[in-house]
Amino acid sequence: MGEKLLYDDDEYKKEESRISRVTVRTSTGPQTDRTSGSLDHCKRVDMRSLPYFCRGQVVRGFGRGSKDLGIPTANFPESVVDNLPADISTGIYYGWARVDNGDIHKMVMSIGWNPYYKNTKKSMETHVIHKFKEDFYGKILSVAMVGYIRPERGFKSLDELIAAIHSDIEEAKTKLDLPEHLKLKEHHFFKTSTANQILNGHRL
Repeated sequence: MGEKLLYDDDEYKKEESRISRVTVRTSTGPQTDRTSGSLDHCKRVDMRSLPYFCRGQVVRGFGRGSKDLGIPTANFPESVVDNLPADISTGIYYGWARVDNGDIHKMVMSIGWNPYYKNTKKSMETHVIHKFKEDFYGKILSVAMVGYIRPERGFKSLDELIAAIHSDIEEAKTKLDLPEHLKLKEHHFFKTSTANQILNGHRL
């Protein structure tokens, strides 16, 4: 566990100098357009580790995704969560996901403690935007986190939380159709075998 994913491709080496800058709202401040660049009641997050690639075995989580929300999620083990870079802040991300050696699908991921449920353990919960015939506990989940949607925040009701998640999913679908994100669907990472090793990745 914890091995670095290294590639020799010159195109992706150039990505090492790229910094994804995202302006996000603080939980107590007013809403601000993420693209406006306004720093009023906002903090600027430098996502130096995006895109971020990681892989791990799906473990049982809190059991709330399908039961409470109707939005199934897959949980990574603590070993993957604990290896996140320091600049990967809590919040909602979007990217690409693959179960074992199957097809690559769009995904959204929540990283953090889920304020609505007041979790005491940090988690990485991935919703793969695809209908699977059965659950995939014990399977190997490979993900590429390519962008940030919003910080995690508390909600007054379950319905409000569900509405926010559906909004996140729609935003992820749209953003992942951008050429700079579509190319990562074809990344070397997804062409490597999942059979022999479980890896934690890093930005390229």
